[in-house]
Amino acid sequence: MQFAYFNLMSMNHPGETPAAVLANTVRQVRLAEELGFDATWFAEHHFSSASVCASPLLMAMHCAAVTSRILLGPAVVVLPLHHPLRVAQELAMLDQVSGGRLLLGFGPGHQPHEFRSFQVPIENRYARLLEGWDIVEQALTTGRVHHLGEHYRIEDTPIAAGTLSGRMPPMFLASMTPAVLARGIRAGATPMLSQGYRTGPQSLGPCADLREAWRAAGGAEPMPLGLQRYLFVTEDPAEARQAAEGLLALARNTRSLRAAVPPRDGVHLRPVAFEGEPTVEWLLEHGLIGAPEKIAAQLAEDMRLLRPTHYSIYMGFTGLHGAAVERSLTRFGREVLPRLRAAAAAAPARAA
Repeated sequence: MQFAYFNLMSMNHPGETPAAVLANTVRQVRLAEELGFDATWFAEHHFSSASVCASPLLMAMHCAAVTSRILLGPAVVVLPLHHPLRVAQELAMLDQVSGGRLLLGFGPGHQPHEFRSFQVPIENRYARLLEGWDIVEQALTTGRVHHLGEHYRIEDTPIAAGTLSGRMPPMFLASMTPAVLARGIRAGATPMLSQGYRTGPQSLGPCADLREAWRAAGGAEPMPLGLQRYLFVTEDPAEARQAAEGLLALARNTRSLRAAVPPRDGVHLRPVAFEGEPTVEWLLEHGLIGAPEKIAAQLAEDMRLLRPTHYSIYMGFTGLHGAAVERSLTRFGREVLPRLRAAAAAAPARAA
C-alpha cells in the first residue's frame, strides 16, 4: 500500500495569489516527506482558479530539488494537450534529476474550455493520448522515436536521455475508456478512481464498474487500484465547518468545469449548485473531516471494502490558510498514517 499527498493548487478565495499557493505546496510536500508519505502528486489544469499549476512536471522538478526520498509525479499529464516528444524529454529530465523518483500519470483530459483554448479537438483526445503514449514510451526506453501516425508524424529522432532504469516509470491512469484501459494494462498501470467525498459503501459500485472494465480489457486479477480521497483532520468545529464548505465548493467547481464555458469571474470559478449535491451537515457527519480517530477508522474500513493499493490524499480544498492545512497534514502523518500502515500490513492477501 502506497500513501500519496495530492496537490491541486487551487485559489480558493479572491485574496489568494498564485505565488502563495505554490509556496504552500512546496512546504507541504517537504512536510509530507518528513511524515513518511511515499509519494506526492501534482495536478494539471488551465485557465481557472481550479488550479494555478499549468505544468505538473515543472512543479515536480522544483520539489525534487528540495526533497530526497518521496516519489514525485504528475496526476496527470493531460497528454493530448502537449507534444509527446517534449513531454518525454521533460519526464526524462525529472527522472534523472530526482534520482529515479518519477511516477507517471496520464489522462485524456475532460474540460472543453482547455481544449478549445489550446486549439485541440476534444473529440480526438483518446486517439492523441494513445499515440502520444507510444511515443513517450519509445523515447524513454529506446532512445529513439520513429512514429508515423494519424496525429503525430515523427521521423527517426534520437533522444539524449531516458529514465535511469531504462524502463517506463510506474504508471497510473485516469480513464475507464476501454482502449485506454487496455493500453494501461499492457503497461502495468494502476487505474485511478476519485472517491472524493463518497463513503466506502457508496464507492463499491464505481469500483465494481472499474473492475468489470478491467477484466473486459484483459486485466489480470487482482486489479491494482488507486483511490483519490478528500479529507481534513481537525477537532476545531469552526475549521471543520469551513472544510466542509470548501469541499462542497470543490464539488460544485468540478461540475462547473464540465461546461463548454465554465462560469467564471476572470479566472475565479463561480460554484454552481447541482442536483443531488451533499449538504454541509452531511459532509460533517459522513465525510472524512474531523478527529484523527474518525479519519483512521473510516479509512481503514474503506481499505477493507475497496482493497486499494494506492491512496492519494487531498487536503487543500478548505480555503483555510496554509498553516491550518499543515496542521491537518501533520496530524494525519503522525496519528492516522501509522494506523493505516498497520492495518494494511495486517490485512489478508487481496482477493480478486
